[in-house]
Amino acid sequence: MSVGVAIPVGRGVRASSLLACLFAVGLLGGCAGLQPQASVDQRRAAEVNAELGISYLRQNDLAQAQRALDRALQFDPKLAMAHLGMASLRERQGSMDGAMKHYREALALEPHNPYAQTNLGDLLCRQERFQEGQALLAKAIANPSYSAREVALLSAGICDLREGRIDRAEERMREALRVDPQYPDALYEMALLTYADGRPFQTRAFLSRLTALGVVTPQSLLLCFRAETRLGNHTDARSCAQRLQRDFGDTDEAAEVLRLEQAHG
Repeated sequence: MSVGVAIPVGRGVRASSLLACLFAVGLLGGCAGLQPQASVDQRRAAEVNAELGISYLRQNDLAQAQRALDRALQFDPKLAMAHLGMASLRERQGSMDGAMKHYREALALEPHNPYAQTNLGDLLCRQERFQEGQALLAKAIANPSYSAREVALLSAGICDLREGRIDRAEERMREALRVDPQYPDALYEMALLTYADGRPFQTRAFLSRLTALGVVTPQSLLLCFRAETRLGNHTDARSCAQRLQRDFGDTDEAAEVLRLEQAHG
């Protein structure tokens, strides 16, 4: 499920949180790095096409997004918003080199743009370039006008986790939840972290908060099954398994929960 550029599919609800920020900044016109020689009409045409491309990304229509973002960059190659959209598209297409190129271009055009800092920082962390990635995320977090600070905090926390800094990761994720207590991605990541750290009661609590928001995914249901099994609550574990098989029966998670049930007898 995608609640909102940039964590690989398989980490649960956070398939693309940073893209949500990109949608917000794009549709509000907040990434306006414009080529000086572009005419007013060219600039506006670039902005309109970039916003359209980002809208298509939201609908997962990659072909239409490609066309619109190509047009945006033809009208104005110096529009940071268009480069951010194109970078997200390249990630969806599996081209990390292409994504990196466009994120760097966006940041070169707008060095203080927190959306570009967050997206590029997140991608660098996923490539285990931790120092560079964390430095960019720290700049985004420190920006008092950044309206999506919780996204940068969560990205920094996941980066900490990849580095093996569990305590620091939890601190960042909890800070993200202080900024936005209903941030689904942070709730799921905290559920994962506490389960891995042997705290299934806390896992249950974070999953309950996630479910209360109406967010139920194959990943969260599998984690629910695991946590309740670890707690010895086999009835609740079975309930999670049944819902997973009923609502998401064709997923890898449904196959895994079936395997686990058979293993447990």
